Amino acid sequence: MGQRIRIGGVAPGTRIDHELAERVKAFAADAFLDQAPEIVFHPQCFLSAGHFAGSDDERAKAFLEVANDPKFDALWVARGGYGACRMAEQVMAGYHDSARAKTYLGYSDAGALFGGLYKLGFENLAHGPMPIDLTREGGEAAVRRALGYLVERAPE
Repeated sequence: MGQRIRIGGVAPGTRIDHELAERVKAFAADAFLDQAPEIVFHPQCFLSAGHFAGSDDERAKAFLEVANDPKFDALWVARGGYGACRMAEQVMAGYHDSARAKTYLGYSDAGALFGGLYKLGFENLAHGPMPIDLTREGGEAAVRRALGYLVERAPE
C-alpha cells in the first residue's frame, strides 16, 4: 500500500456545513478503504460573512495556507459561489514554490483562480466535482470520480 494522500478543502466562495464535511470524509473512507485519502477541511469552510465562507481576506488566507503547505498533496474546492474572483489577486500574489506541486480540483467560480494559476505555469489543475456535489442527484458518482482522480489519477 502506498502513502495516503492528504487533501485540503477550502471554500473560496460559499460556505459548507460540518455535516457535509463529515459525509465526504466517510464517503472517501468507504469508497477507497485502505487507499482512503486524509481529507482536512480548513476551518474557513464553515465561516459565514453574508453568503461567503468568511471575508475575502479569510478566504484568500485559507486558500494560500493549504496551497503553500507541503503536507497537502491536493487542494479541493469545497463549493462555488462567486467569491473566488474577489480574492484572486491576493491569492496570485501569495504563492510559494511548494504550491506548484499540488493538484487543484474544482469548478464554478474556482475557474477565476485556476485561470490565474494556469497563467503562472501551474500544471496540475482539474475542472471537476467538488464536495458539495455529494448533495446533488448523481453526486456520489461525481464525488467518487473526483476522489478517483485525486487518489489514483483515474482518467474519469
